[in-house]
Amino acid sequence: MKNKKLITVMLIIVLSFTIISSGCGNKASKTSKGKQEISTTVDENGKINGLMYKEGLPIVDPSDYSFSIFTDGTKTTDDFYLMPKLEEQTGINVDVQLFPYEVAKEKYSLSLNSGDYADCIGGWILSATDILKFGVEMGTFLPLEEYFEKFAPNIQEVLELEGVSDIMTAPDGHIYSIPYVLSAPKVDFNPYINTRWLDNLGLKVPTTTEELKDVLRAFKEKDANGNGDPNDEIPFSFDPVNKNLGYYAGWFGMPVNDYGFTMVGEKLTFGANSEPYKNMVKYMRDLFNEELLDPEMFTIDQAQWKAKGSTDIYGVAMMYGSGDIMPFEAGEIPEWVPLPVLSSEFTDEPLWFRDSYGTSVLKNQAVITDNAENPEVIVRWWDNMFQLENSIQTNGGPLDIVVFKDGDNYYTDNSKLTEEEKDKYSWVNLYPQSLPRYIPTDFKFIEKVPMFQEKDHVDELYEPYLMEHTIPQYWATAEESAKLSDIQTAIADYIREKTAQWIAGQADIETDWDNYLNQLDKLKLNDYIEMRKKAINQ
Repeated sequence: MKNKKLITVMLIIVLSFTIISSGCGNKASKTSKGKQEISTTVDENGKINGLMYKEGLPIVDPSDYSFSIFTDGTKTTDDFYLMPKLEEQTGINVDVQLFPYEVAKEKYSLSLNSGDYADCIGGWILSATDILKFGVEMGTFLPLEEYFEKFAPNIQEVLELEGVSDIMTAPDGHIYSIPYVLSAPKVDFNPYINTRWLDNLGLKVPTTTEELKDVLRAFKEKDANGNGDPNDEIPFSFDPVNKNLGYYAGWFGMPVNDYGFTMVGEKLTFGANSEPYKNMVKYMRDLFNEELLDPEMFTIDQAQWKAKGSTDIYGVAMMYGSGDIMPFEAGEIPEWVPLPVLSSEFTDEPLWFRDSYGTSVLKNQAVITDNAENPEVIVRWWDNMFQLENSIQTNGGPLDIVVFKDGDNYYTDNSKLTEEEKDKYSWVNLYPQSLPRYIPTDFKFIEKVPMFQEKDHVDELYEPYLMEHTIPQYWATAEESAKLSDIQTAIADYIREKTAQWIAGQADIETDWDNYLNQLDKLKLNDYIEMRKKAINQ
């Protein structure tokens, strides 16, 4: 969900939050409470601090403890199926304070500055910059790693997954948030090719850029979709929101994201000023000149694009999955396959952009504040949330109602539910979905009629060509984030504008290239690169 858009949104959030919080409240003068002693002494009743059982359930005796979680969500109420079930397990009542995102963001900022905030804060309203300010600098958010070590084996196990602890750890060496690790494809977006069109014309899946050009020409000149009209085919189209044109520079030696960055080995590198990027633009320009690219690729909106795609007029399309335009049912194989990573006259070792290693780590999805009494109890509540059967119910539905156990496996079946029950147990009504939970990346519900796992197929095909490393996440202060956001927006907009002009023939890349490089310098490209490298300690 995607990443470049999310990064932009988060930077805007950071900037907005900084402005709001700069108004100052009585909390702004607060300083860190310093290191808190964590008791592990168990009394004669088997409790720590006379309250919490160190292991097992319930965590506390019923009604002995409650805490609040402030978060954002799309529901209009705080009524969730799973919360009473968790209270039955743990003995802990949780007051979920849920608001729409914009409302939550405003209330969150005001509450932090007034000192009247919840025991736990979570959801999309948090940012890494907040953790630096309210965790590292002010001590409002508690460091949690020692609590995890002492009381949270499930969370500790997640932290020990490859790379997770490194991402979660703030520059001061502490971890301030509950980890949220999700399964994610290694390839977010890639082109797919229409196999029925290939079959109709007796063509093979291309393996080089020149072979692709020949296939696109055939798509354009012949009645590839077989509807009797040889002029309605659009050979090559793109999801308008996620064109990711920089990824195609990998066909020429170096893929880049929309912000111009890539990884060369372990080094963050700017590549939107490189020869591979220039060669990608020239190749796309040639396709556009031959009317092989969608003439509306820079103007159409996503809804219109999907509607057009559903009418079978695209031969190749850049998208997340072929179901974006041609949905397929369980048990069916789509009539699209991922277009392989193509070699070109410039390289026999093409690359594609790696979006993840198979997991996505959200490092700032829930924190515990210094208003919380006995934070060890809250940590254990989260650890219980990370139990497999609790977490899978947040996505699949209630156990023994929608989710059923078969030996060591689980499957879902809502066929016996009424329409009212289906709504009651729908995804949004199960659990505050912006909050952490943990489902192992290899977990899958058993399906009676399996859905074709298209993204797994893409990952397998692309794996030999993926960048070795992903672009690292980074920590930045509010001041650094604001400055970075300004420069990044200016540079990304300029790259996008010039790339579109060159491909669409509104400007000549050959005569324009040097001016483009000079303008990037004027937009403080060197500062941009240094700031990004500094943020990841390179």
